[in-house]
Amino acid sequence: MIENSEKFKKSKKLDQLISDSLEATPDLLPYMPYLLQDLWALGSSVDQIVEAVGRLPLRVGVNAGKAVKATALDLGCGKGAVSVRLASEFGFSAVGIDAMEEFLLVAGSKAAEFGVDDRCSFIGGDIHEYTMENHSFDIVILASLGFFFGSIRETVGTLRRQVRSGGYMIIDDGYLRREEKLGRKGYEQYRTYSRTIEELTSYGDRIVEELDTSDFSSRINREYIKVISKRGEELAADHPEIAPSVRDYIAGQKDECDILDNELAGALWVIRKREG
Repeated sequence: MIENSEKFKKSKKLDQLISDSLEATPDLLPYMPYLLQDLWALGSSVDQIVEAVGRLPLRVGVNAGKAVKATALDLGCGKGAVSVRLASEFGFSAVGIDAMEEFLLVAGSKAAEFGVDDRCSFIGGDIHEYTMENHSFDIVILASLGFFFGSIRETVGTLRRQVRSGGYMIIDDGYLRREEKLGRKGYEQYRTYSRTIEELTSYGDRIVEELDTSDFSSRINREYIKVISKRGEELAADHPEIAPSVRDYIAGQKDECDILDNELAGALWVIRKREG
């Protein structure tokens, strides 16, 4: 099921938020679905996320004769890879939020393909707006979006308002290998490992699992560059007027991959919200 919020549609900042999240200029937004058509996961560590969730005590059960499903919130869900996998493999009821309508259409098709469209709800809109309200999901996932809500501490503060007491937060991201800070746009909030852990647990929550995703991320990044380079050349040939923007975007993505390989260590954290 795909929903659209009128409140989200009227957000003047939505196009810029989408551009920032995709690291693209606004003029390329209409062409991003073409560039990314071969990718379902869009860079997140889907297999690792699903495996980590499978180790948590969140299961479909029965209460008072009624089926009880664990609930998951997938922020910036993209094409729904995480949501669909959780619904398919564990029977979760999943809600995915994303601002790209074309991505959500793919998510809906994938949910139908996996036979879980009754368990997946995809909402078009701004995740900043959605998370202004408190929710009580069993688990919330923020994958490959950076520390989207400000500092690491502020991001955790937003995520923990989306889950019940004792619920779980999964952050698929990373930390700086050497420098205390990076001045590059989009990386201002990243910190060293010790500082990252300090901020992740600053509310008294507990990290129950940490996975090193550096090797996986490096492989995914190389595949990502190969795919978008091919599609980018096709797009530039069909639309010469945007060829410079397309090639600038691909060059920028190659620079980003170099930063991810050399400056950042990939990590997946599973954090249990403090009870009470």
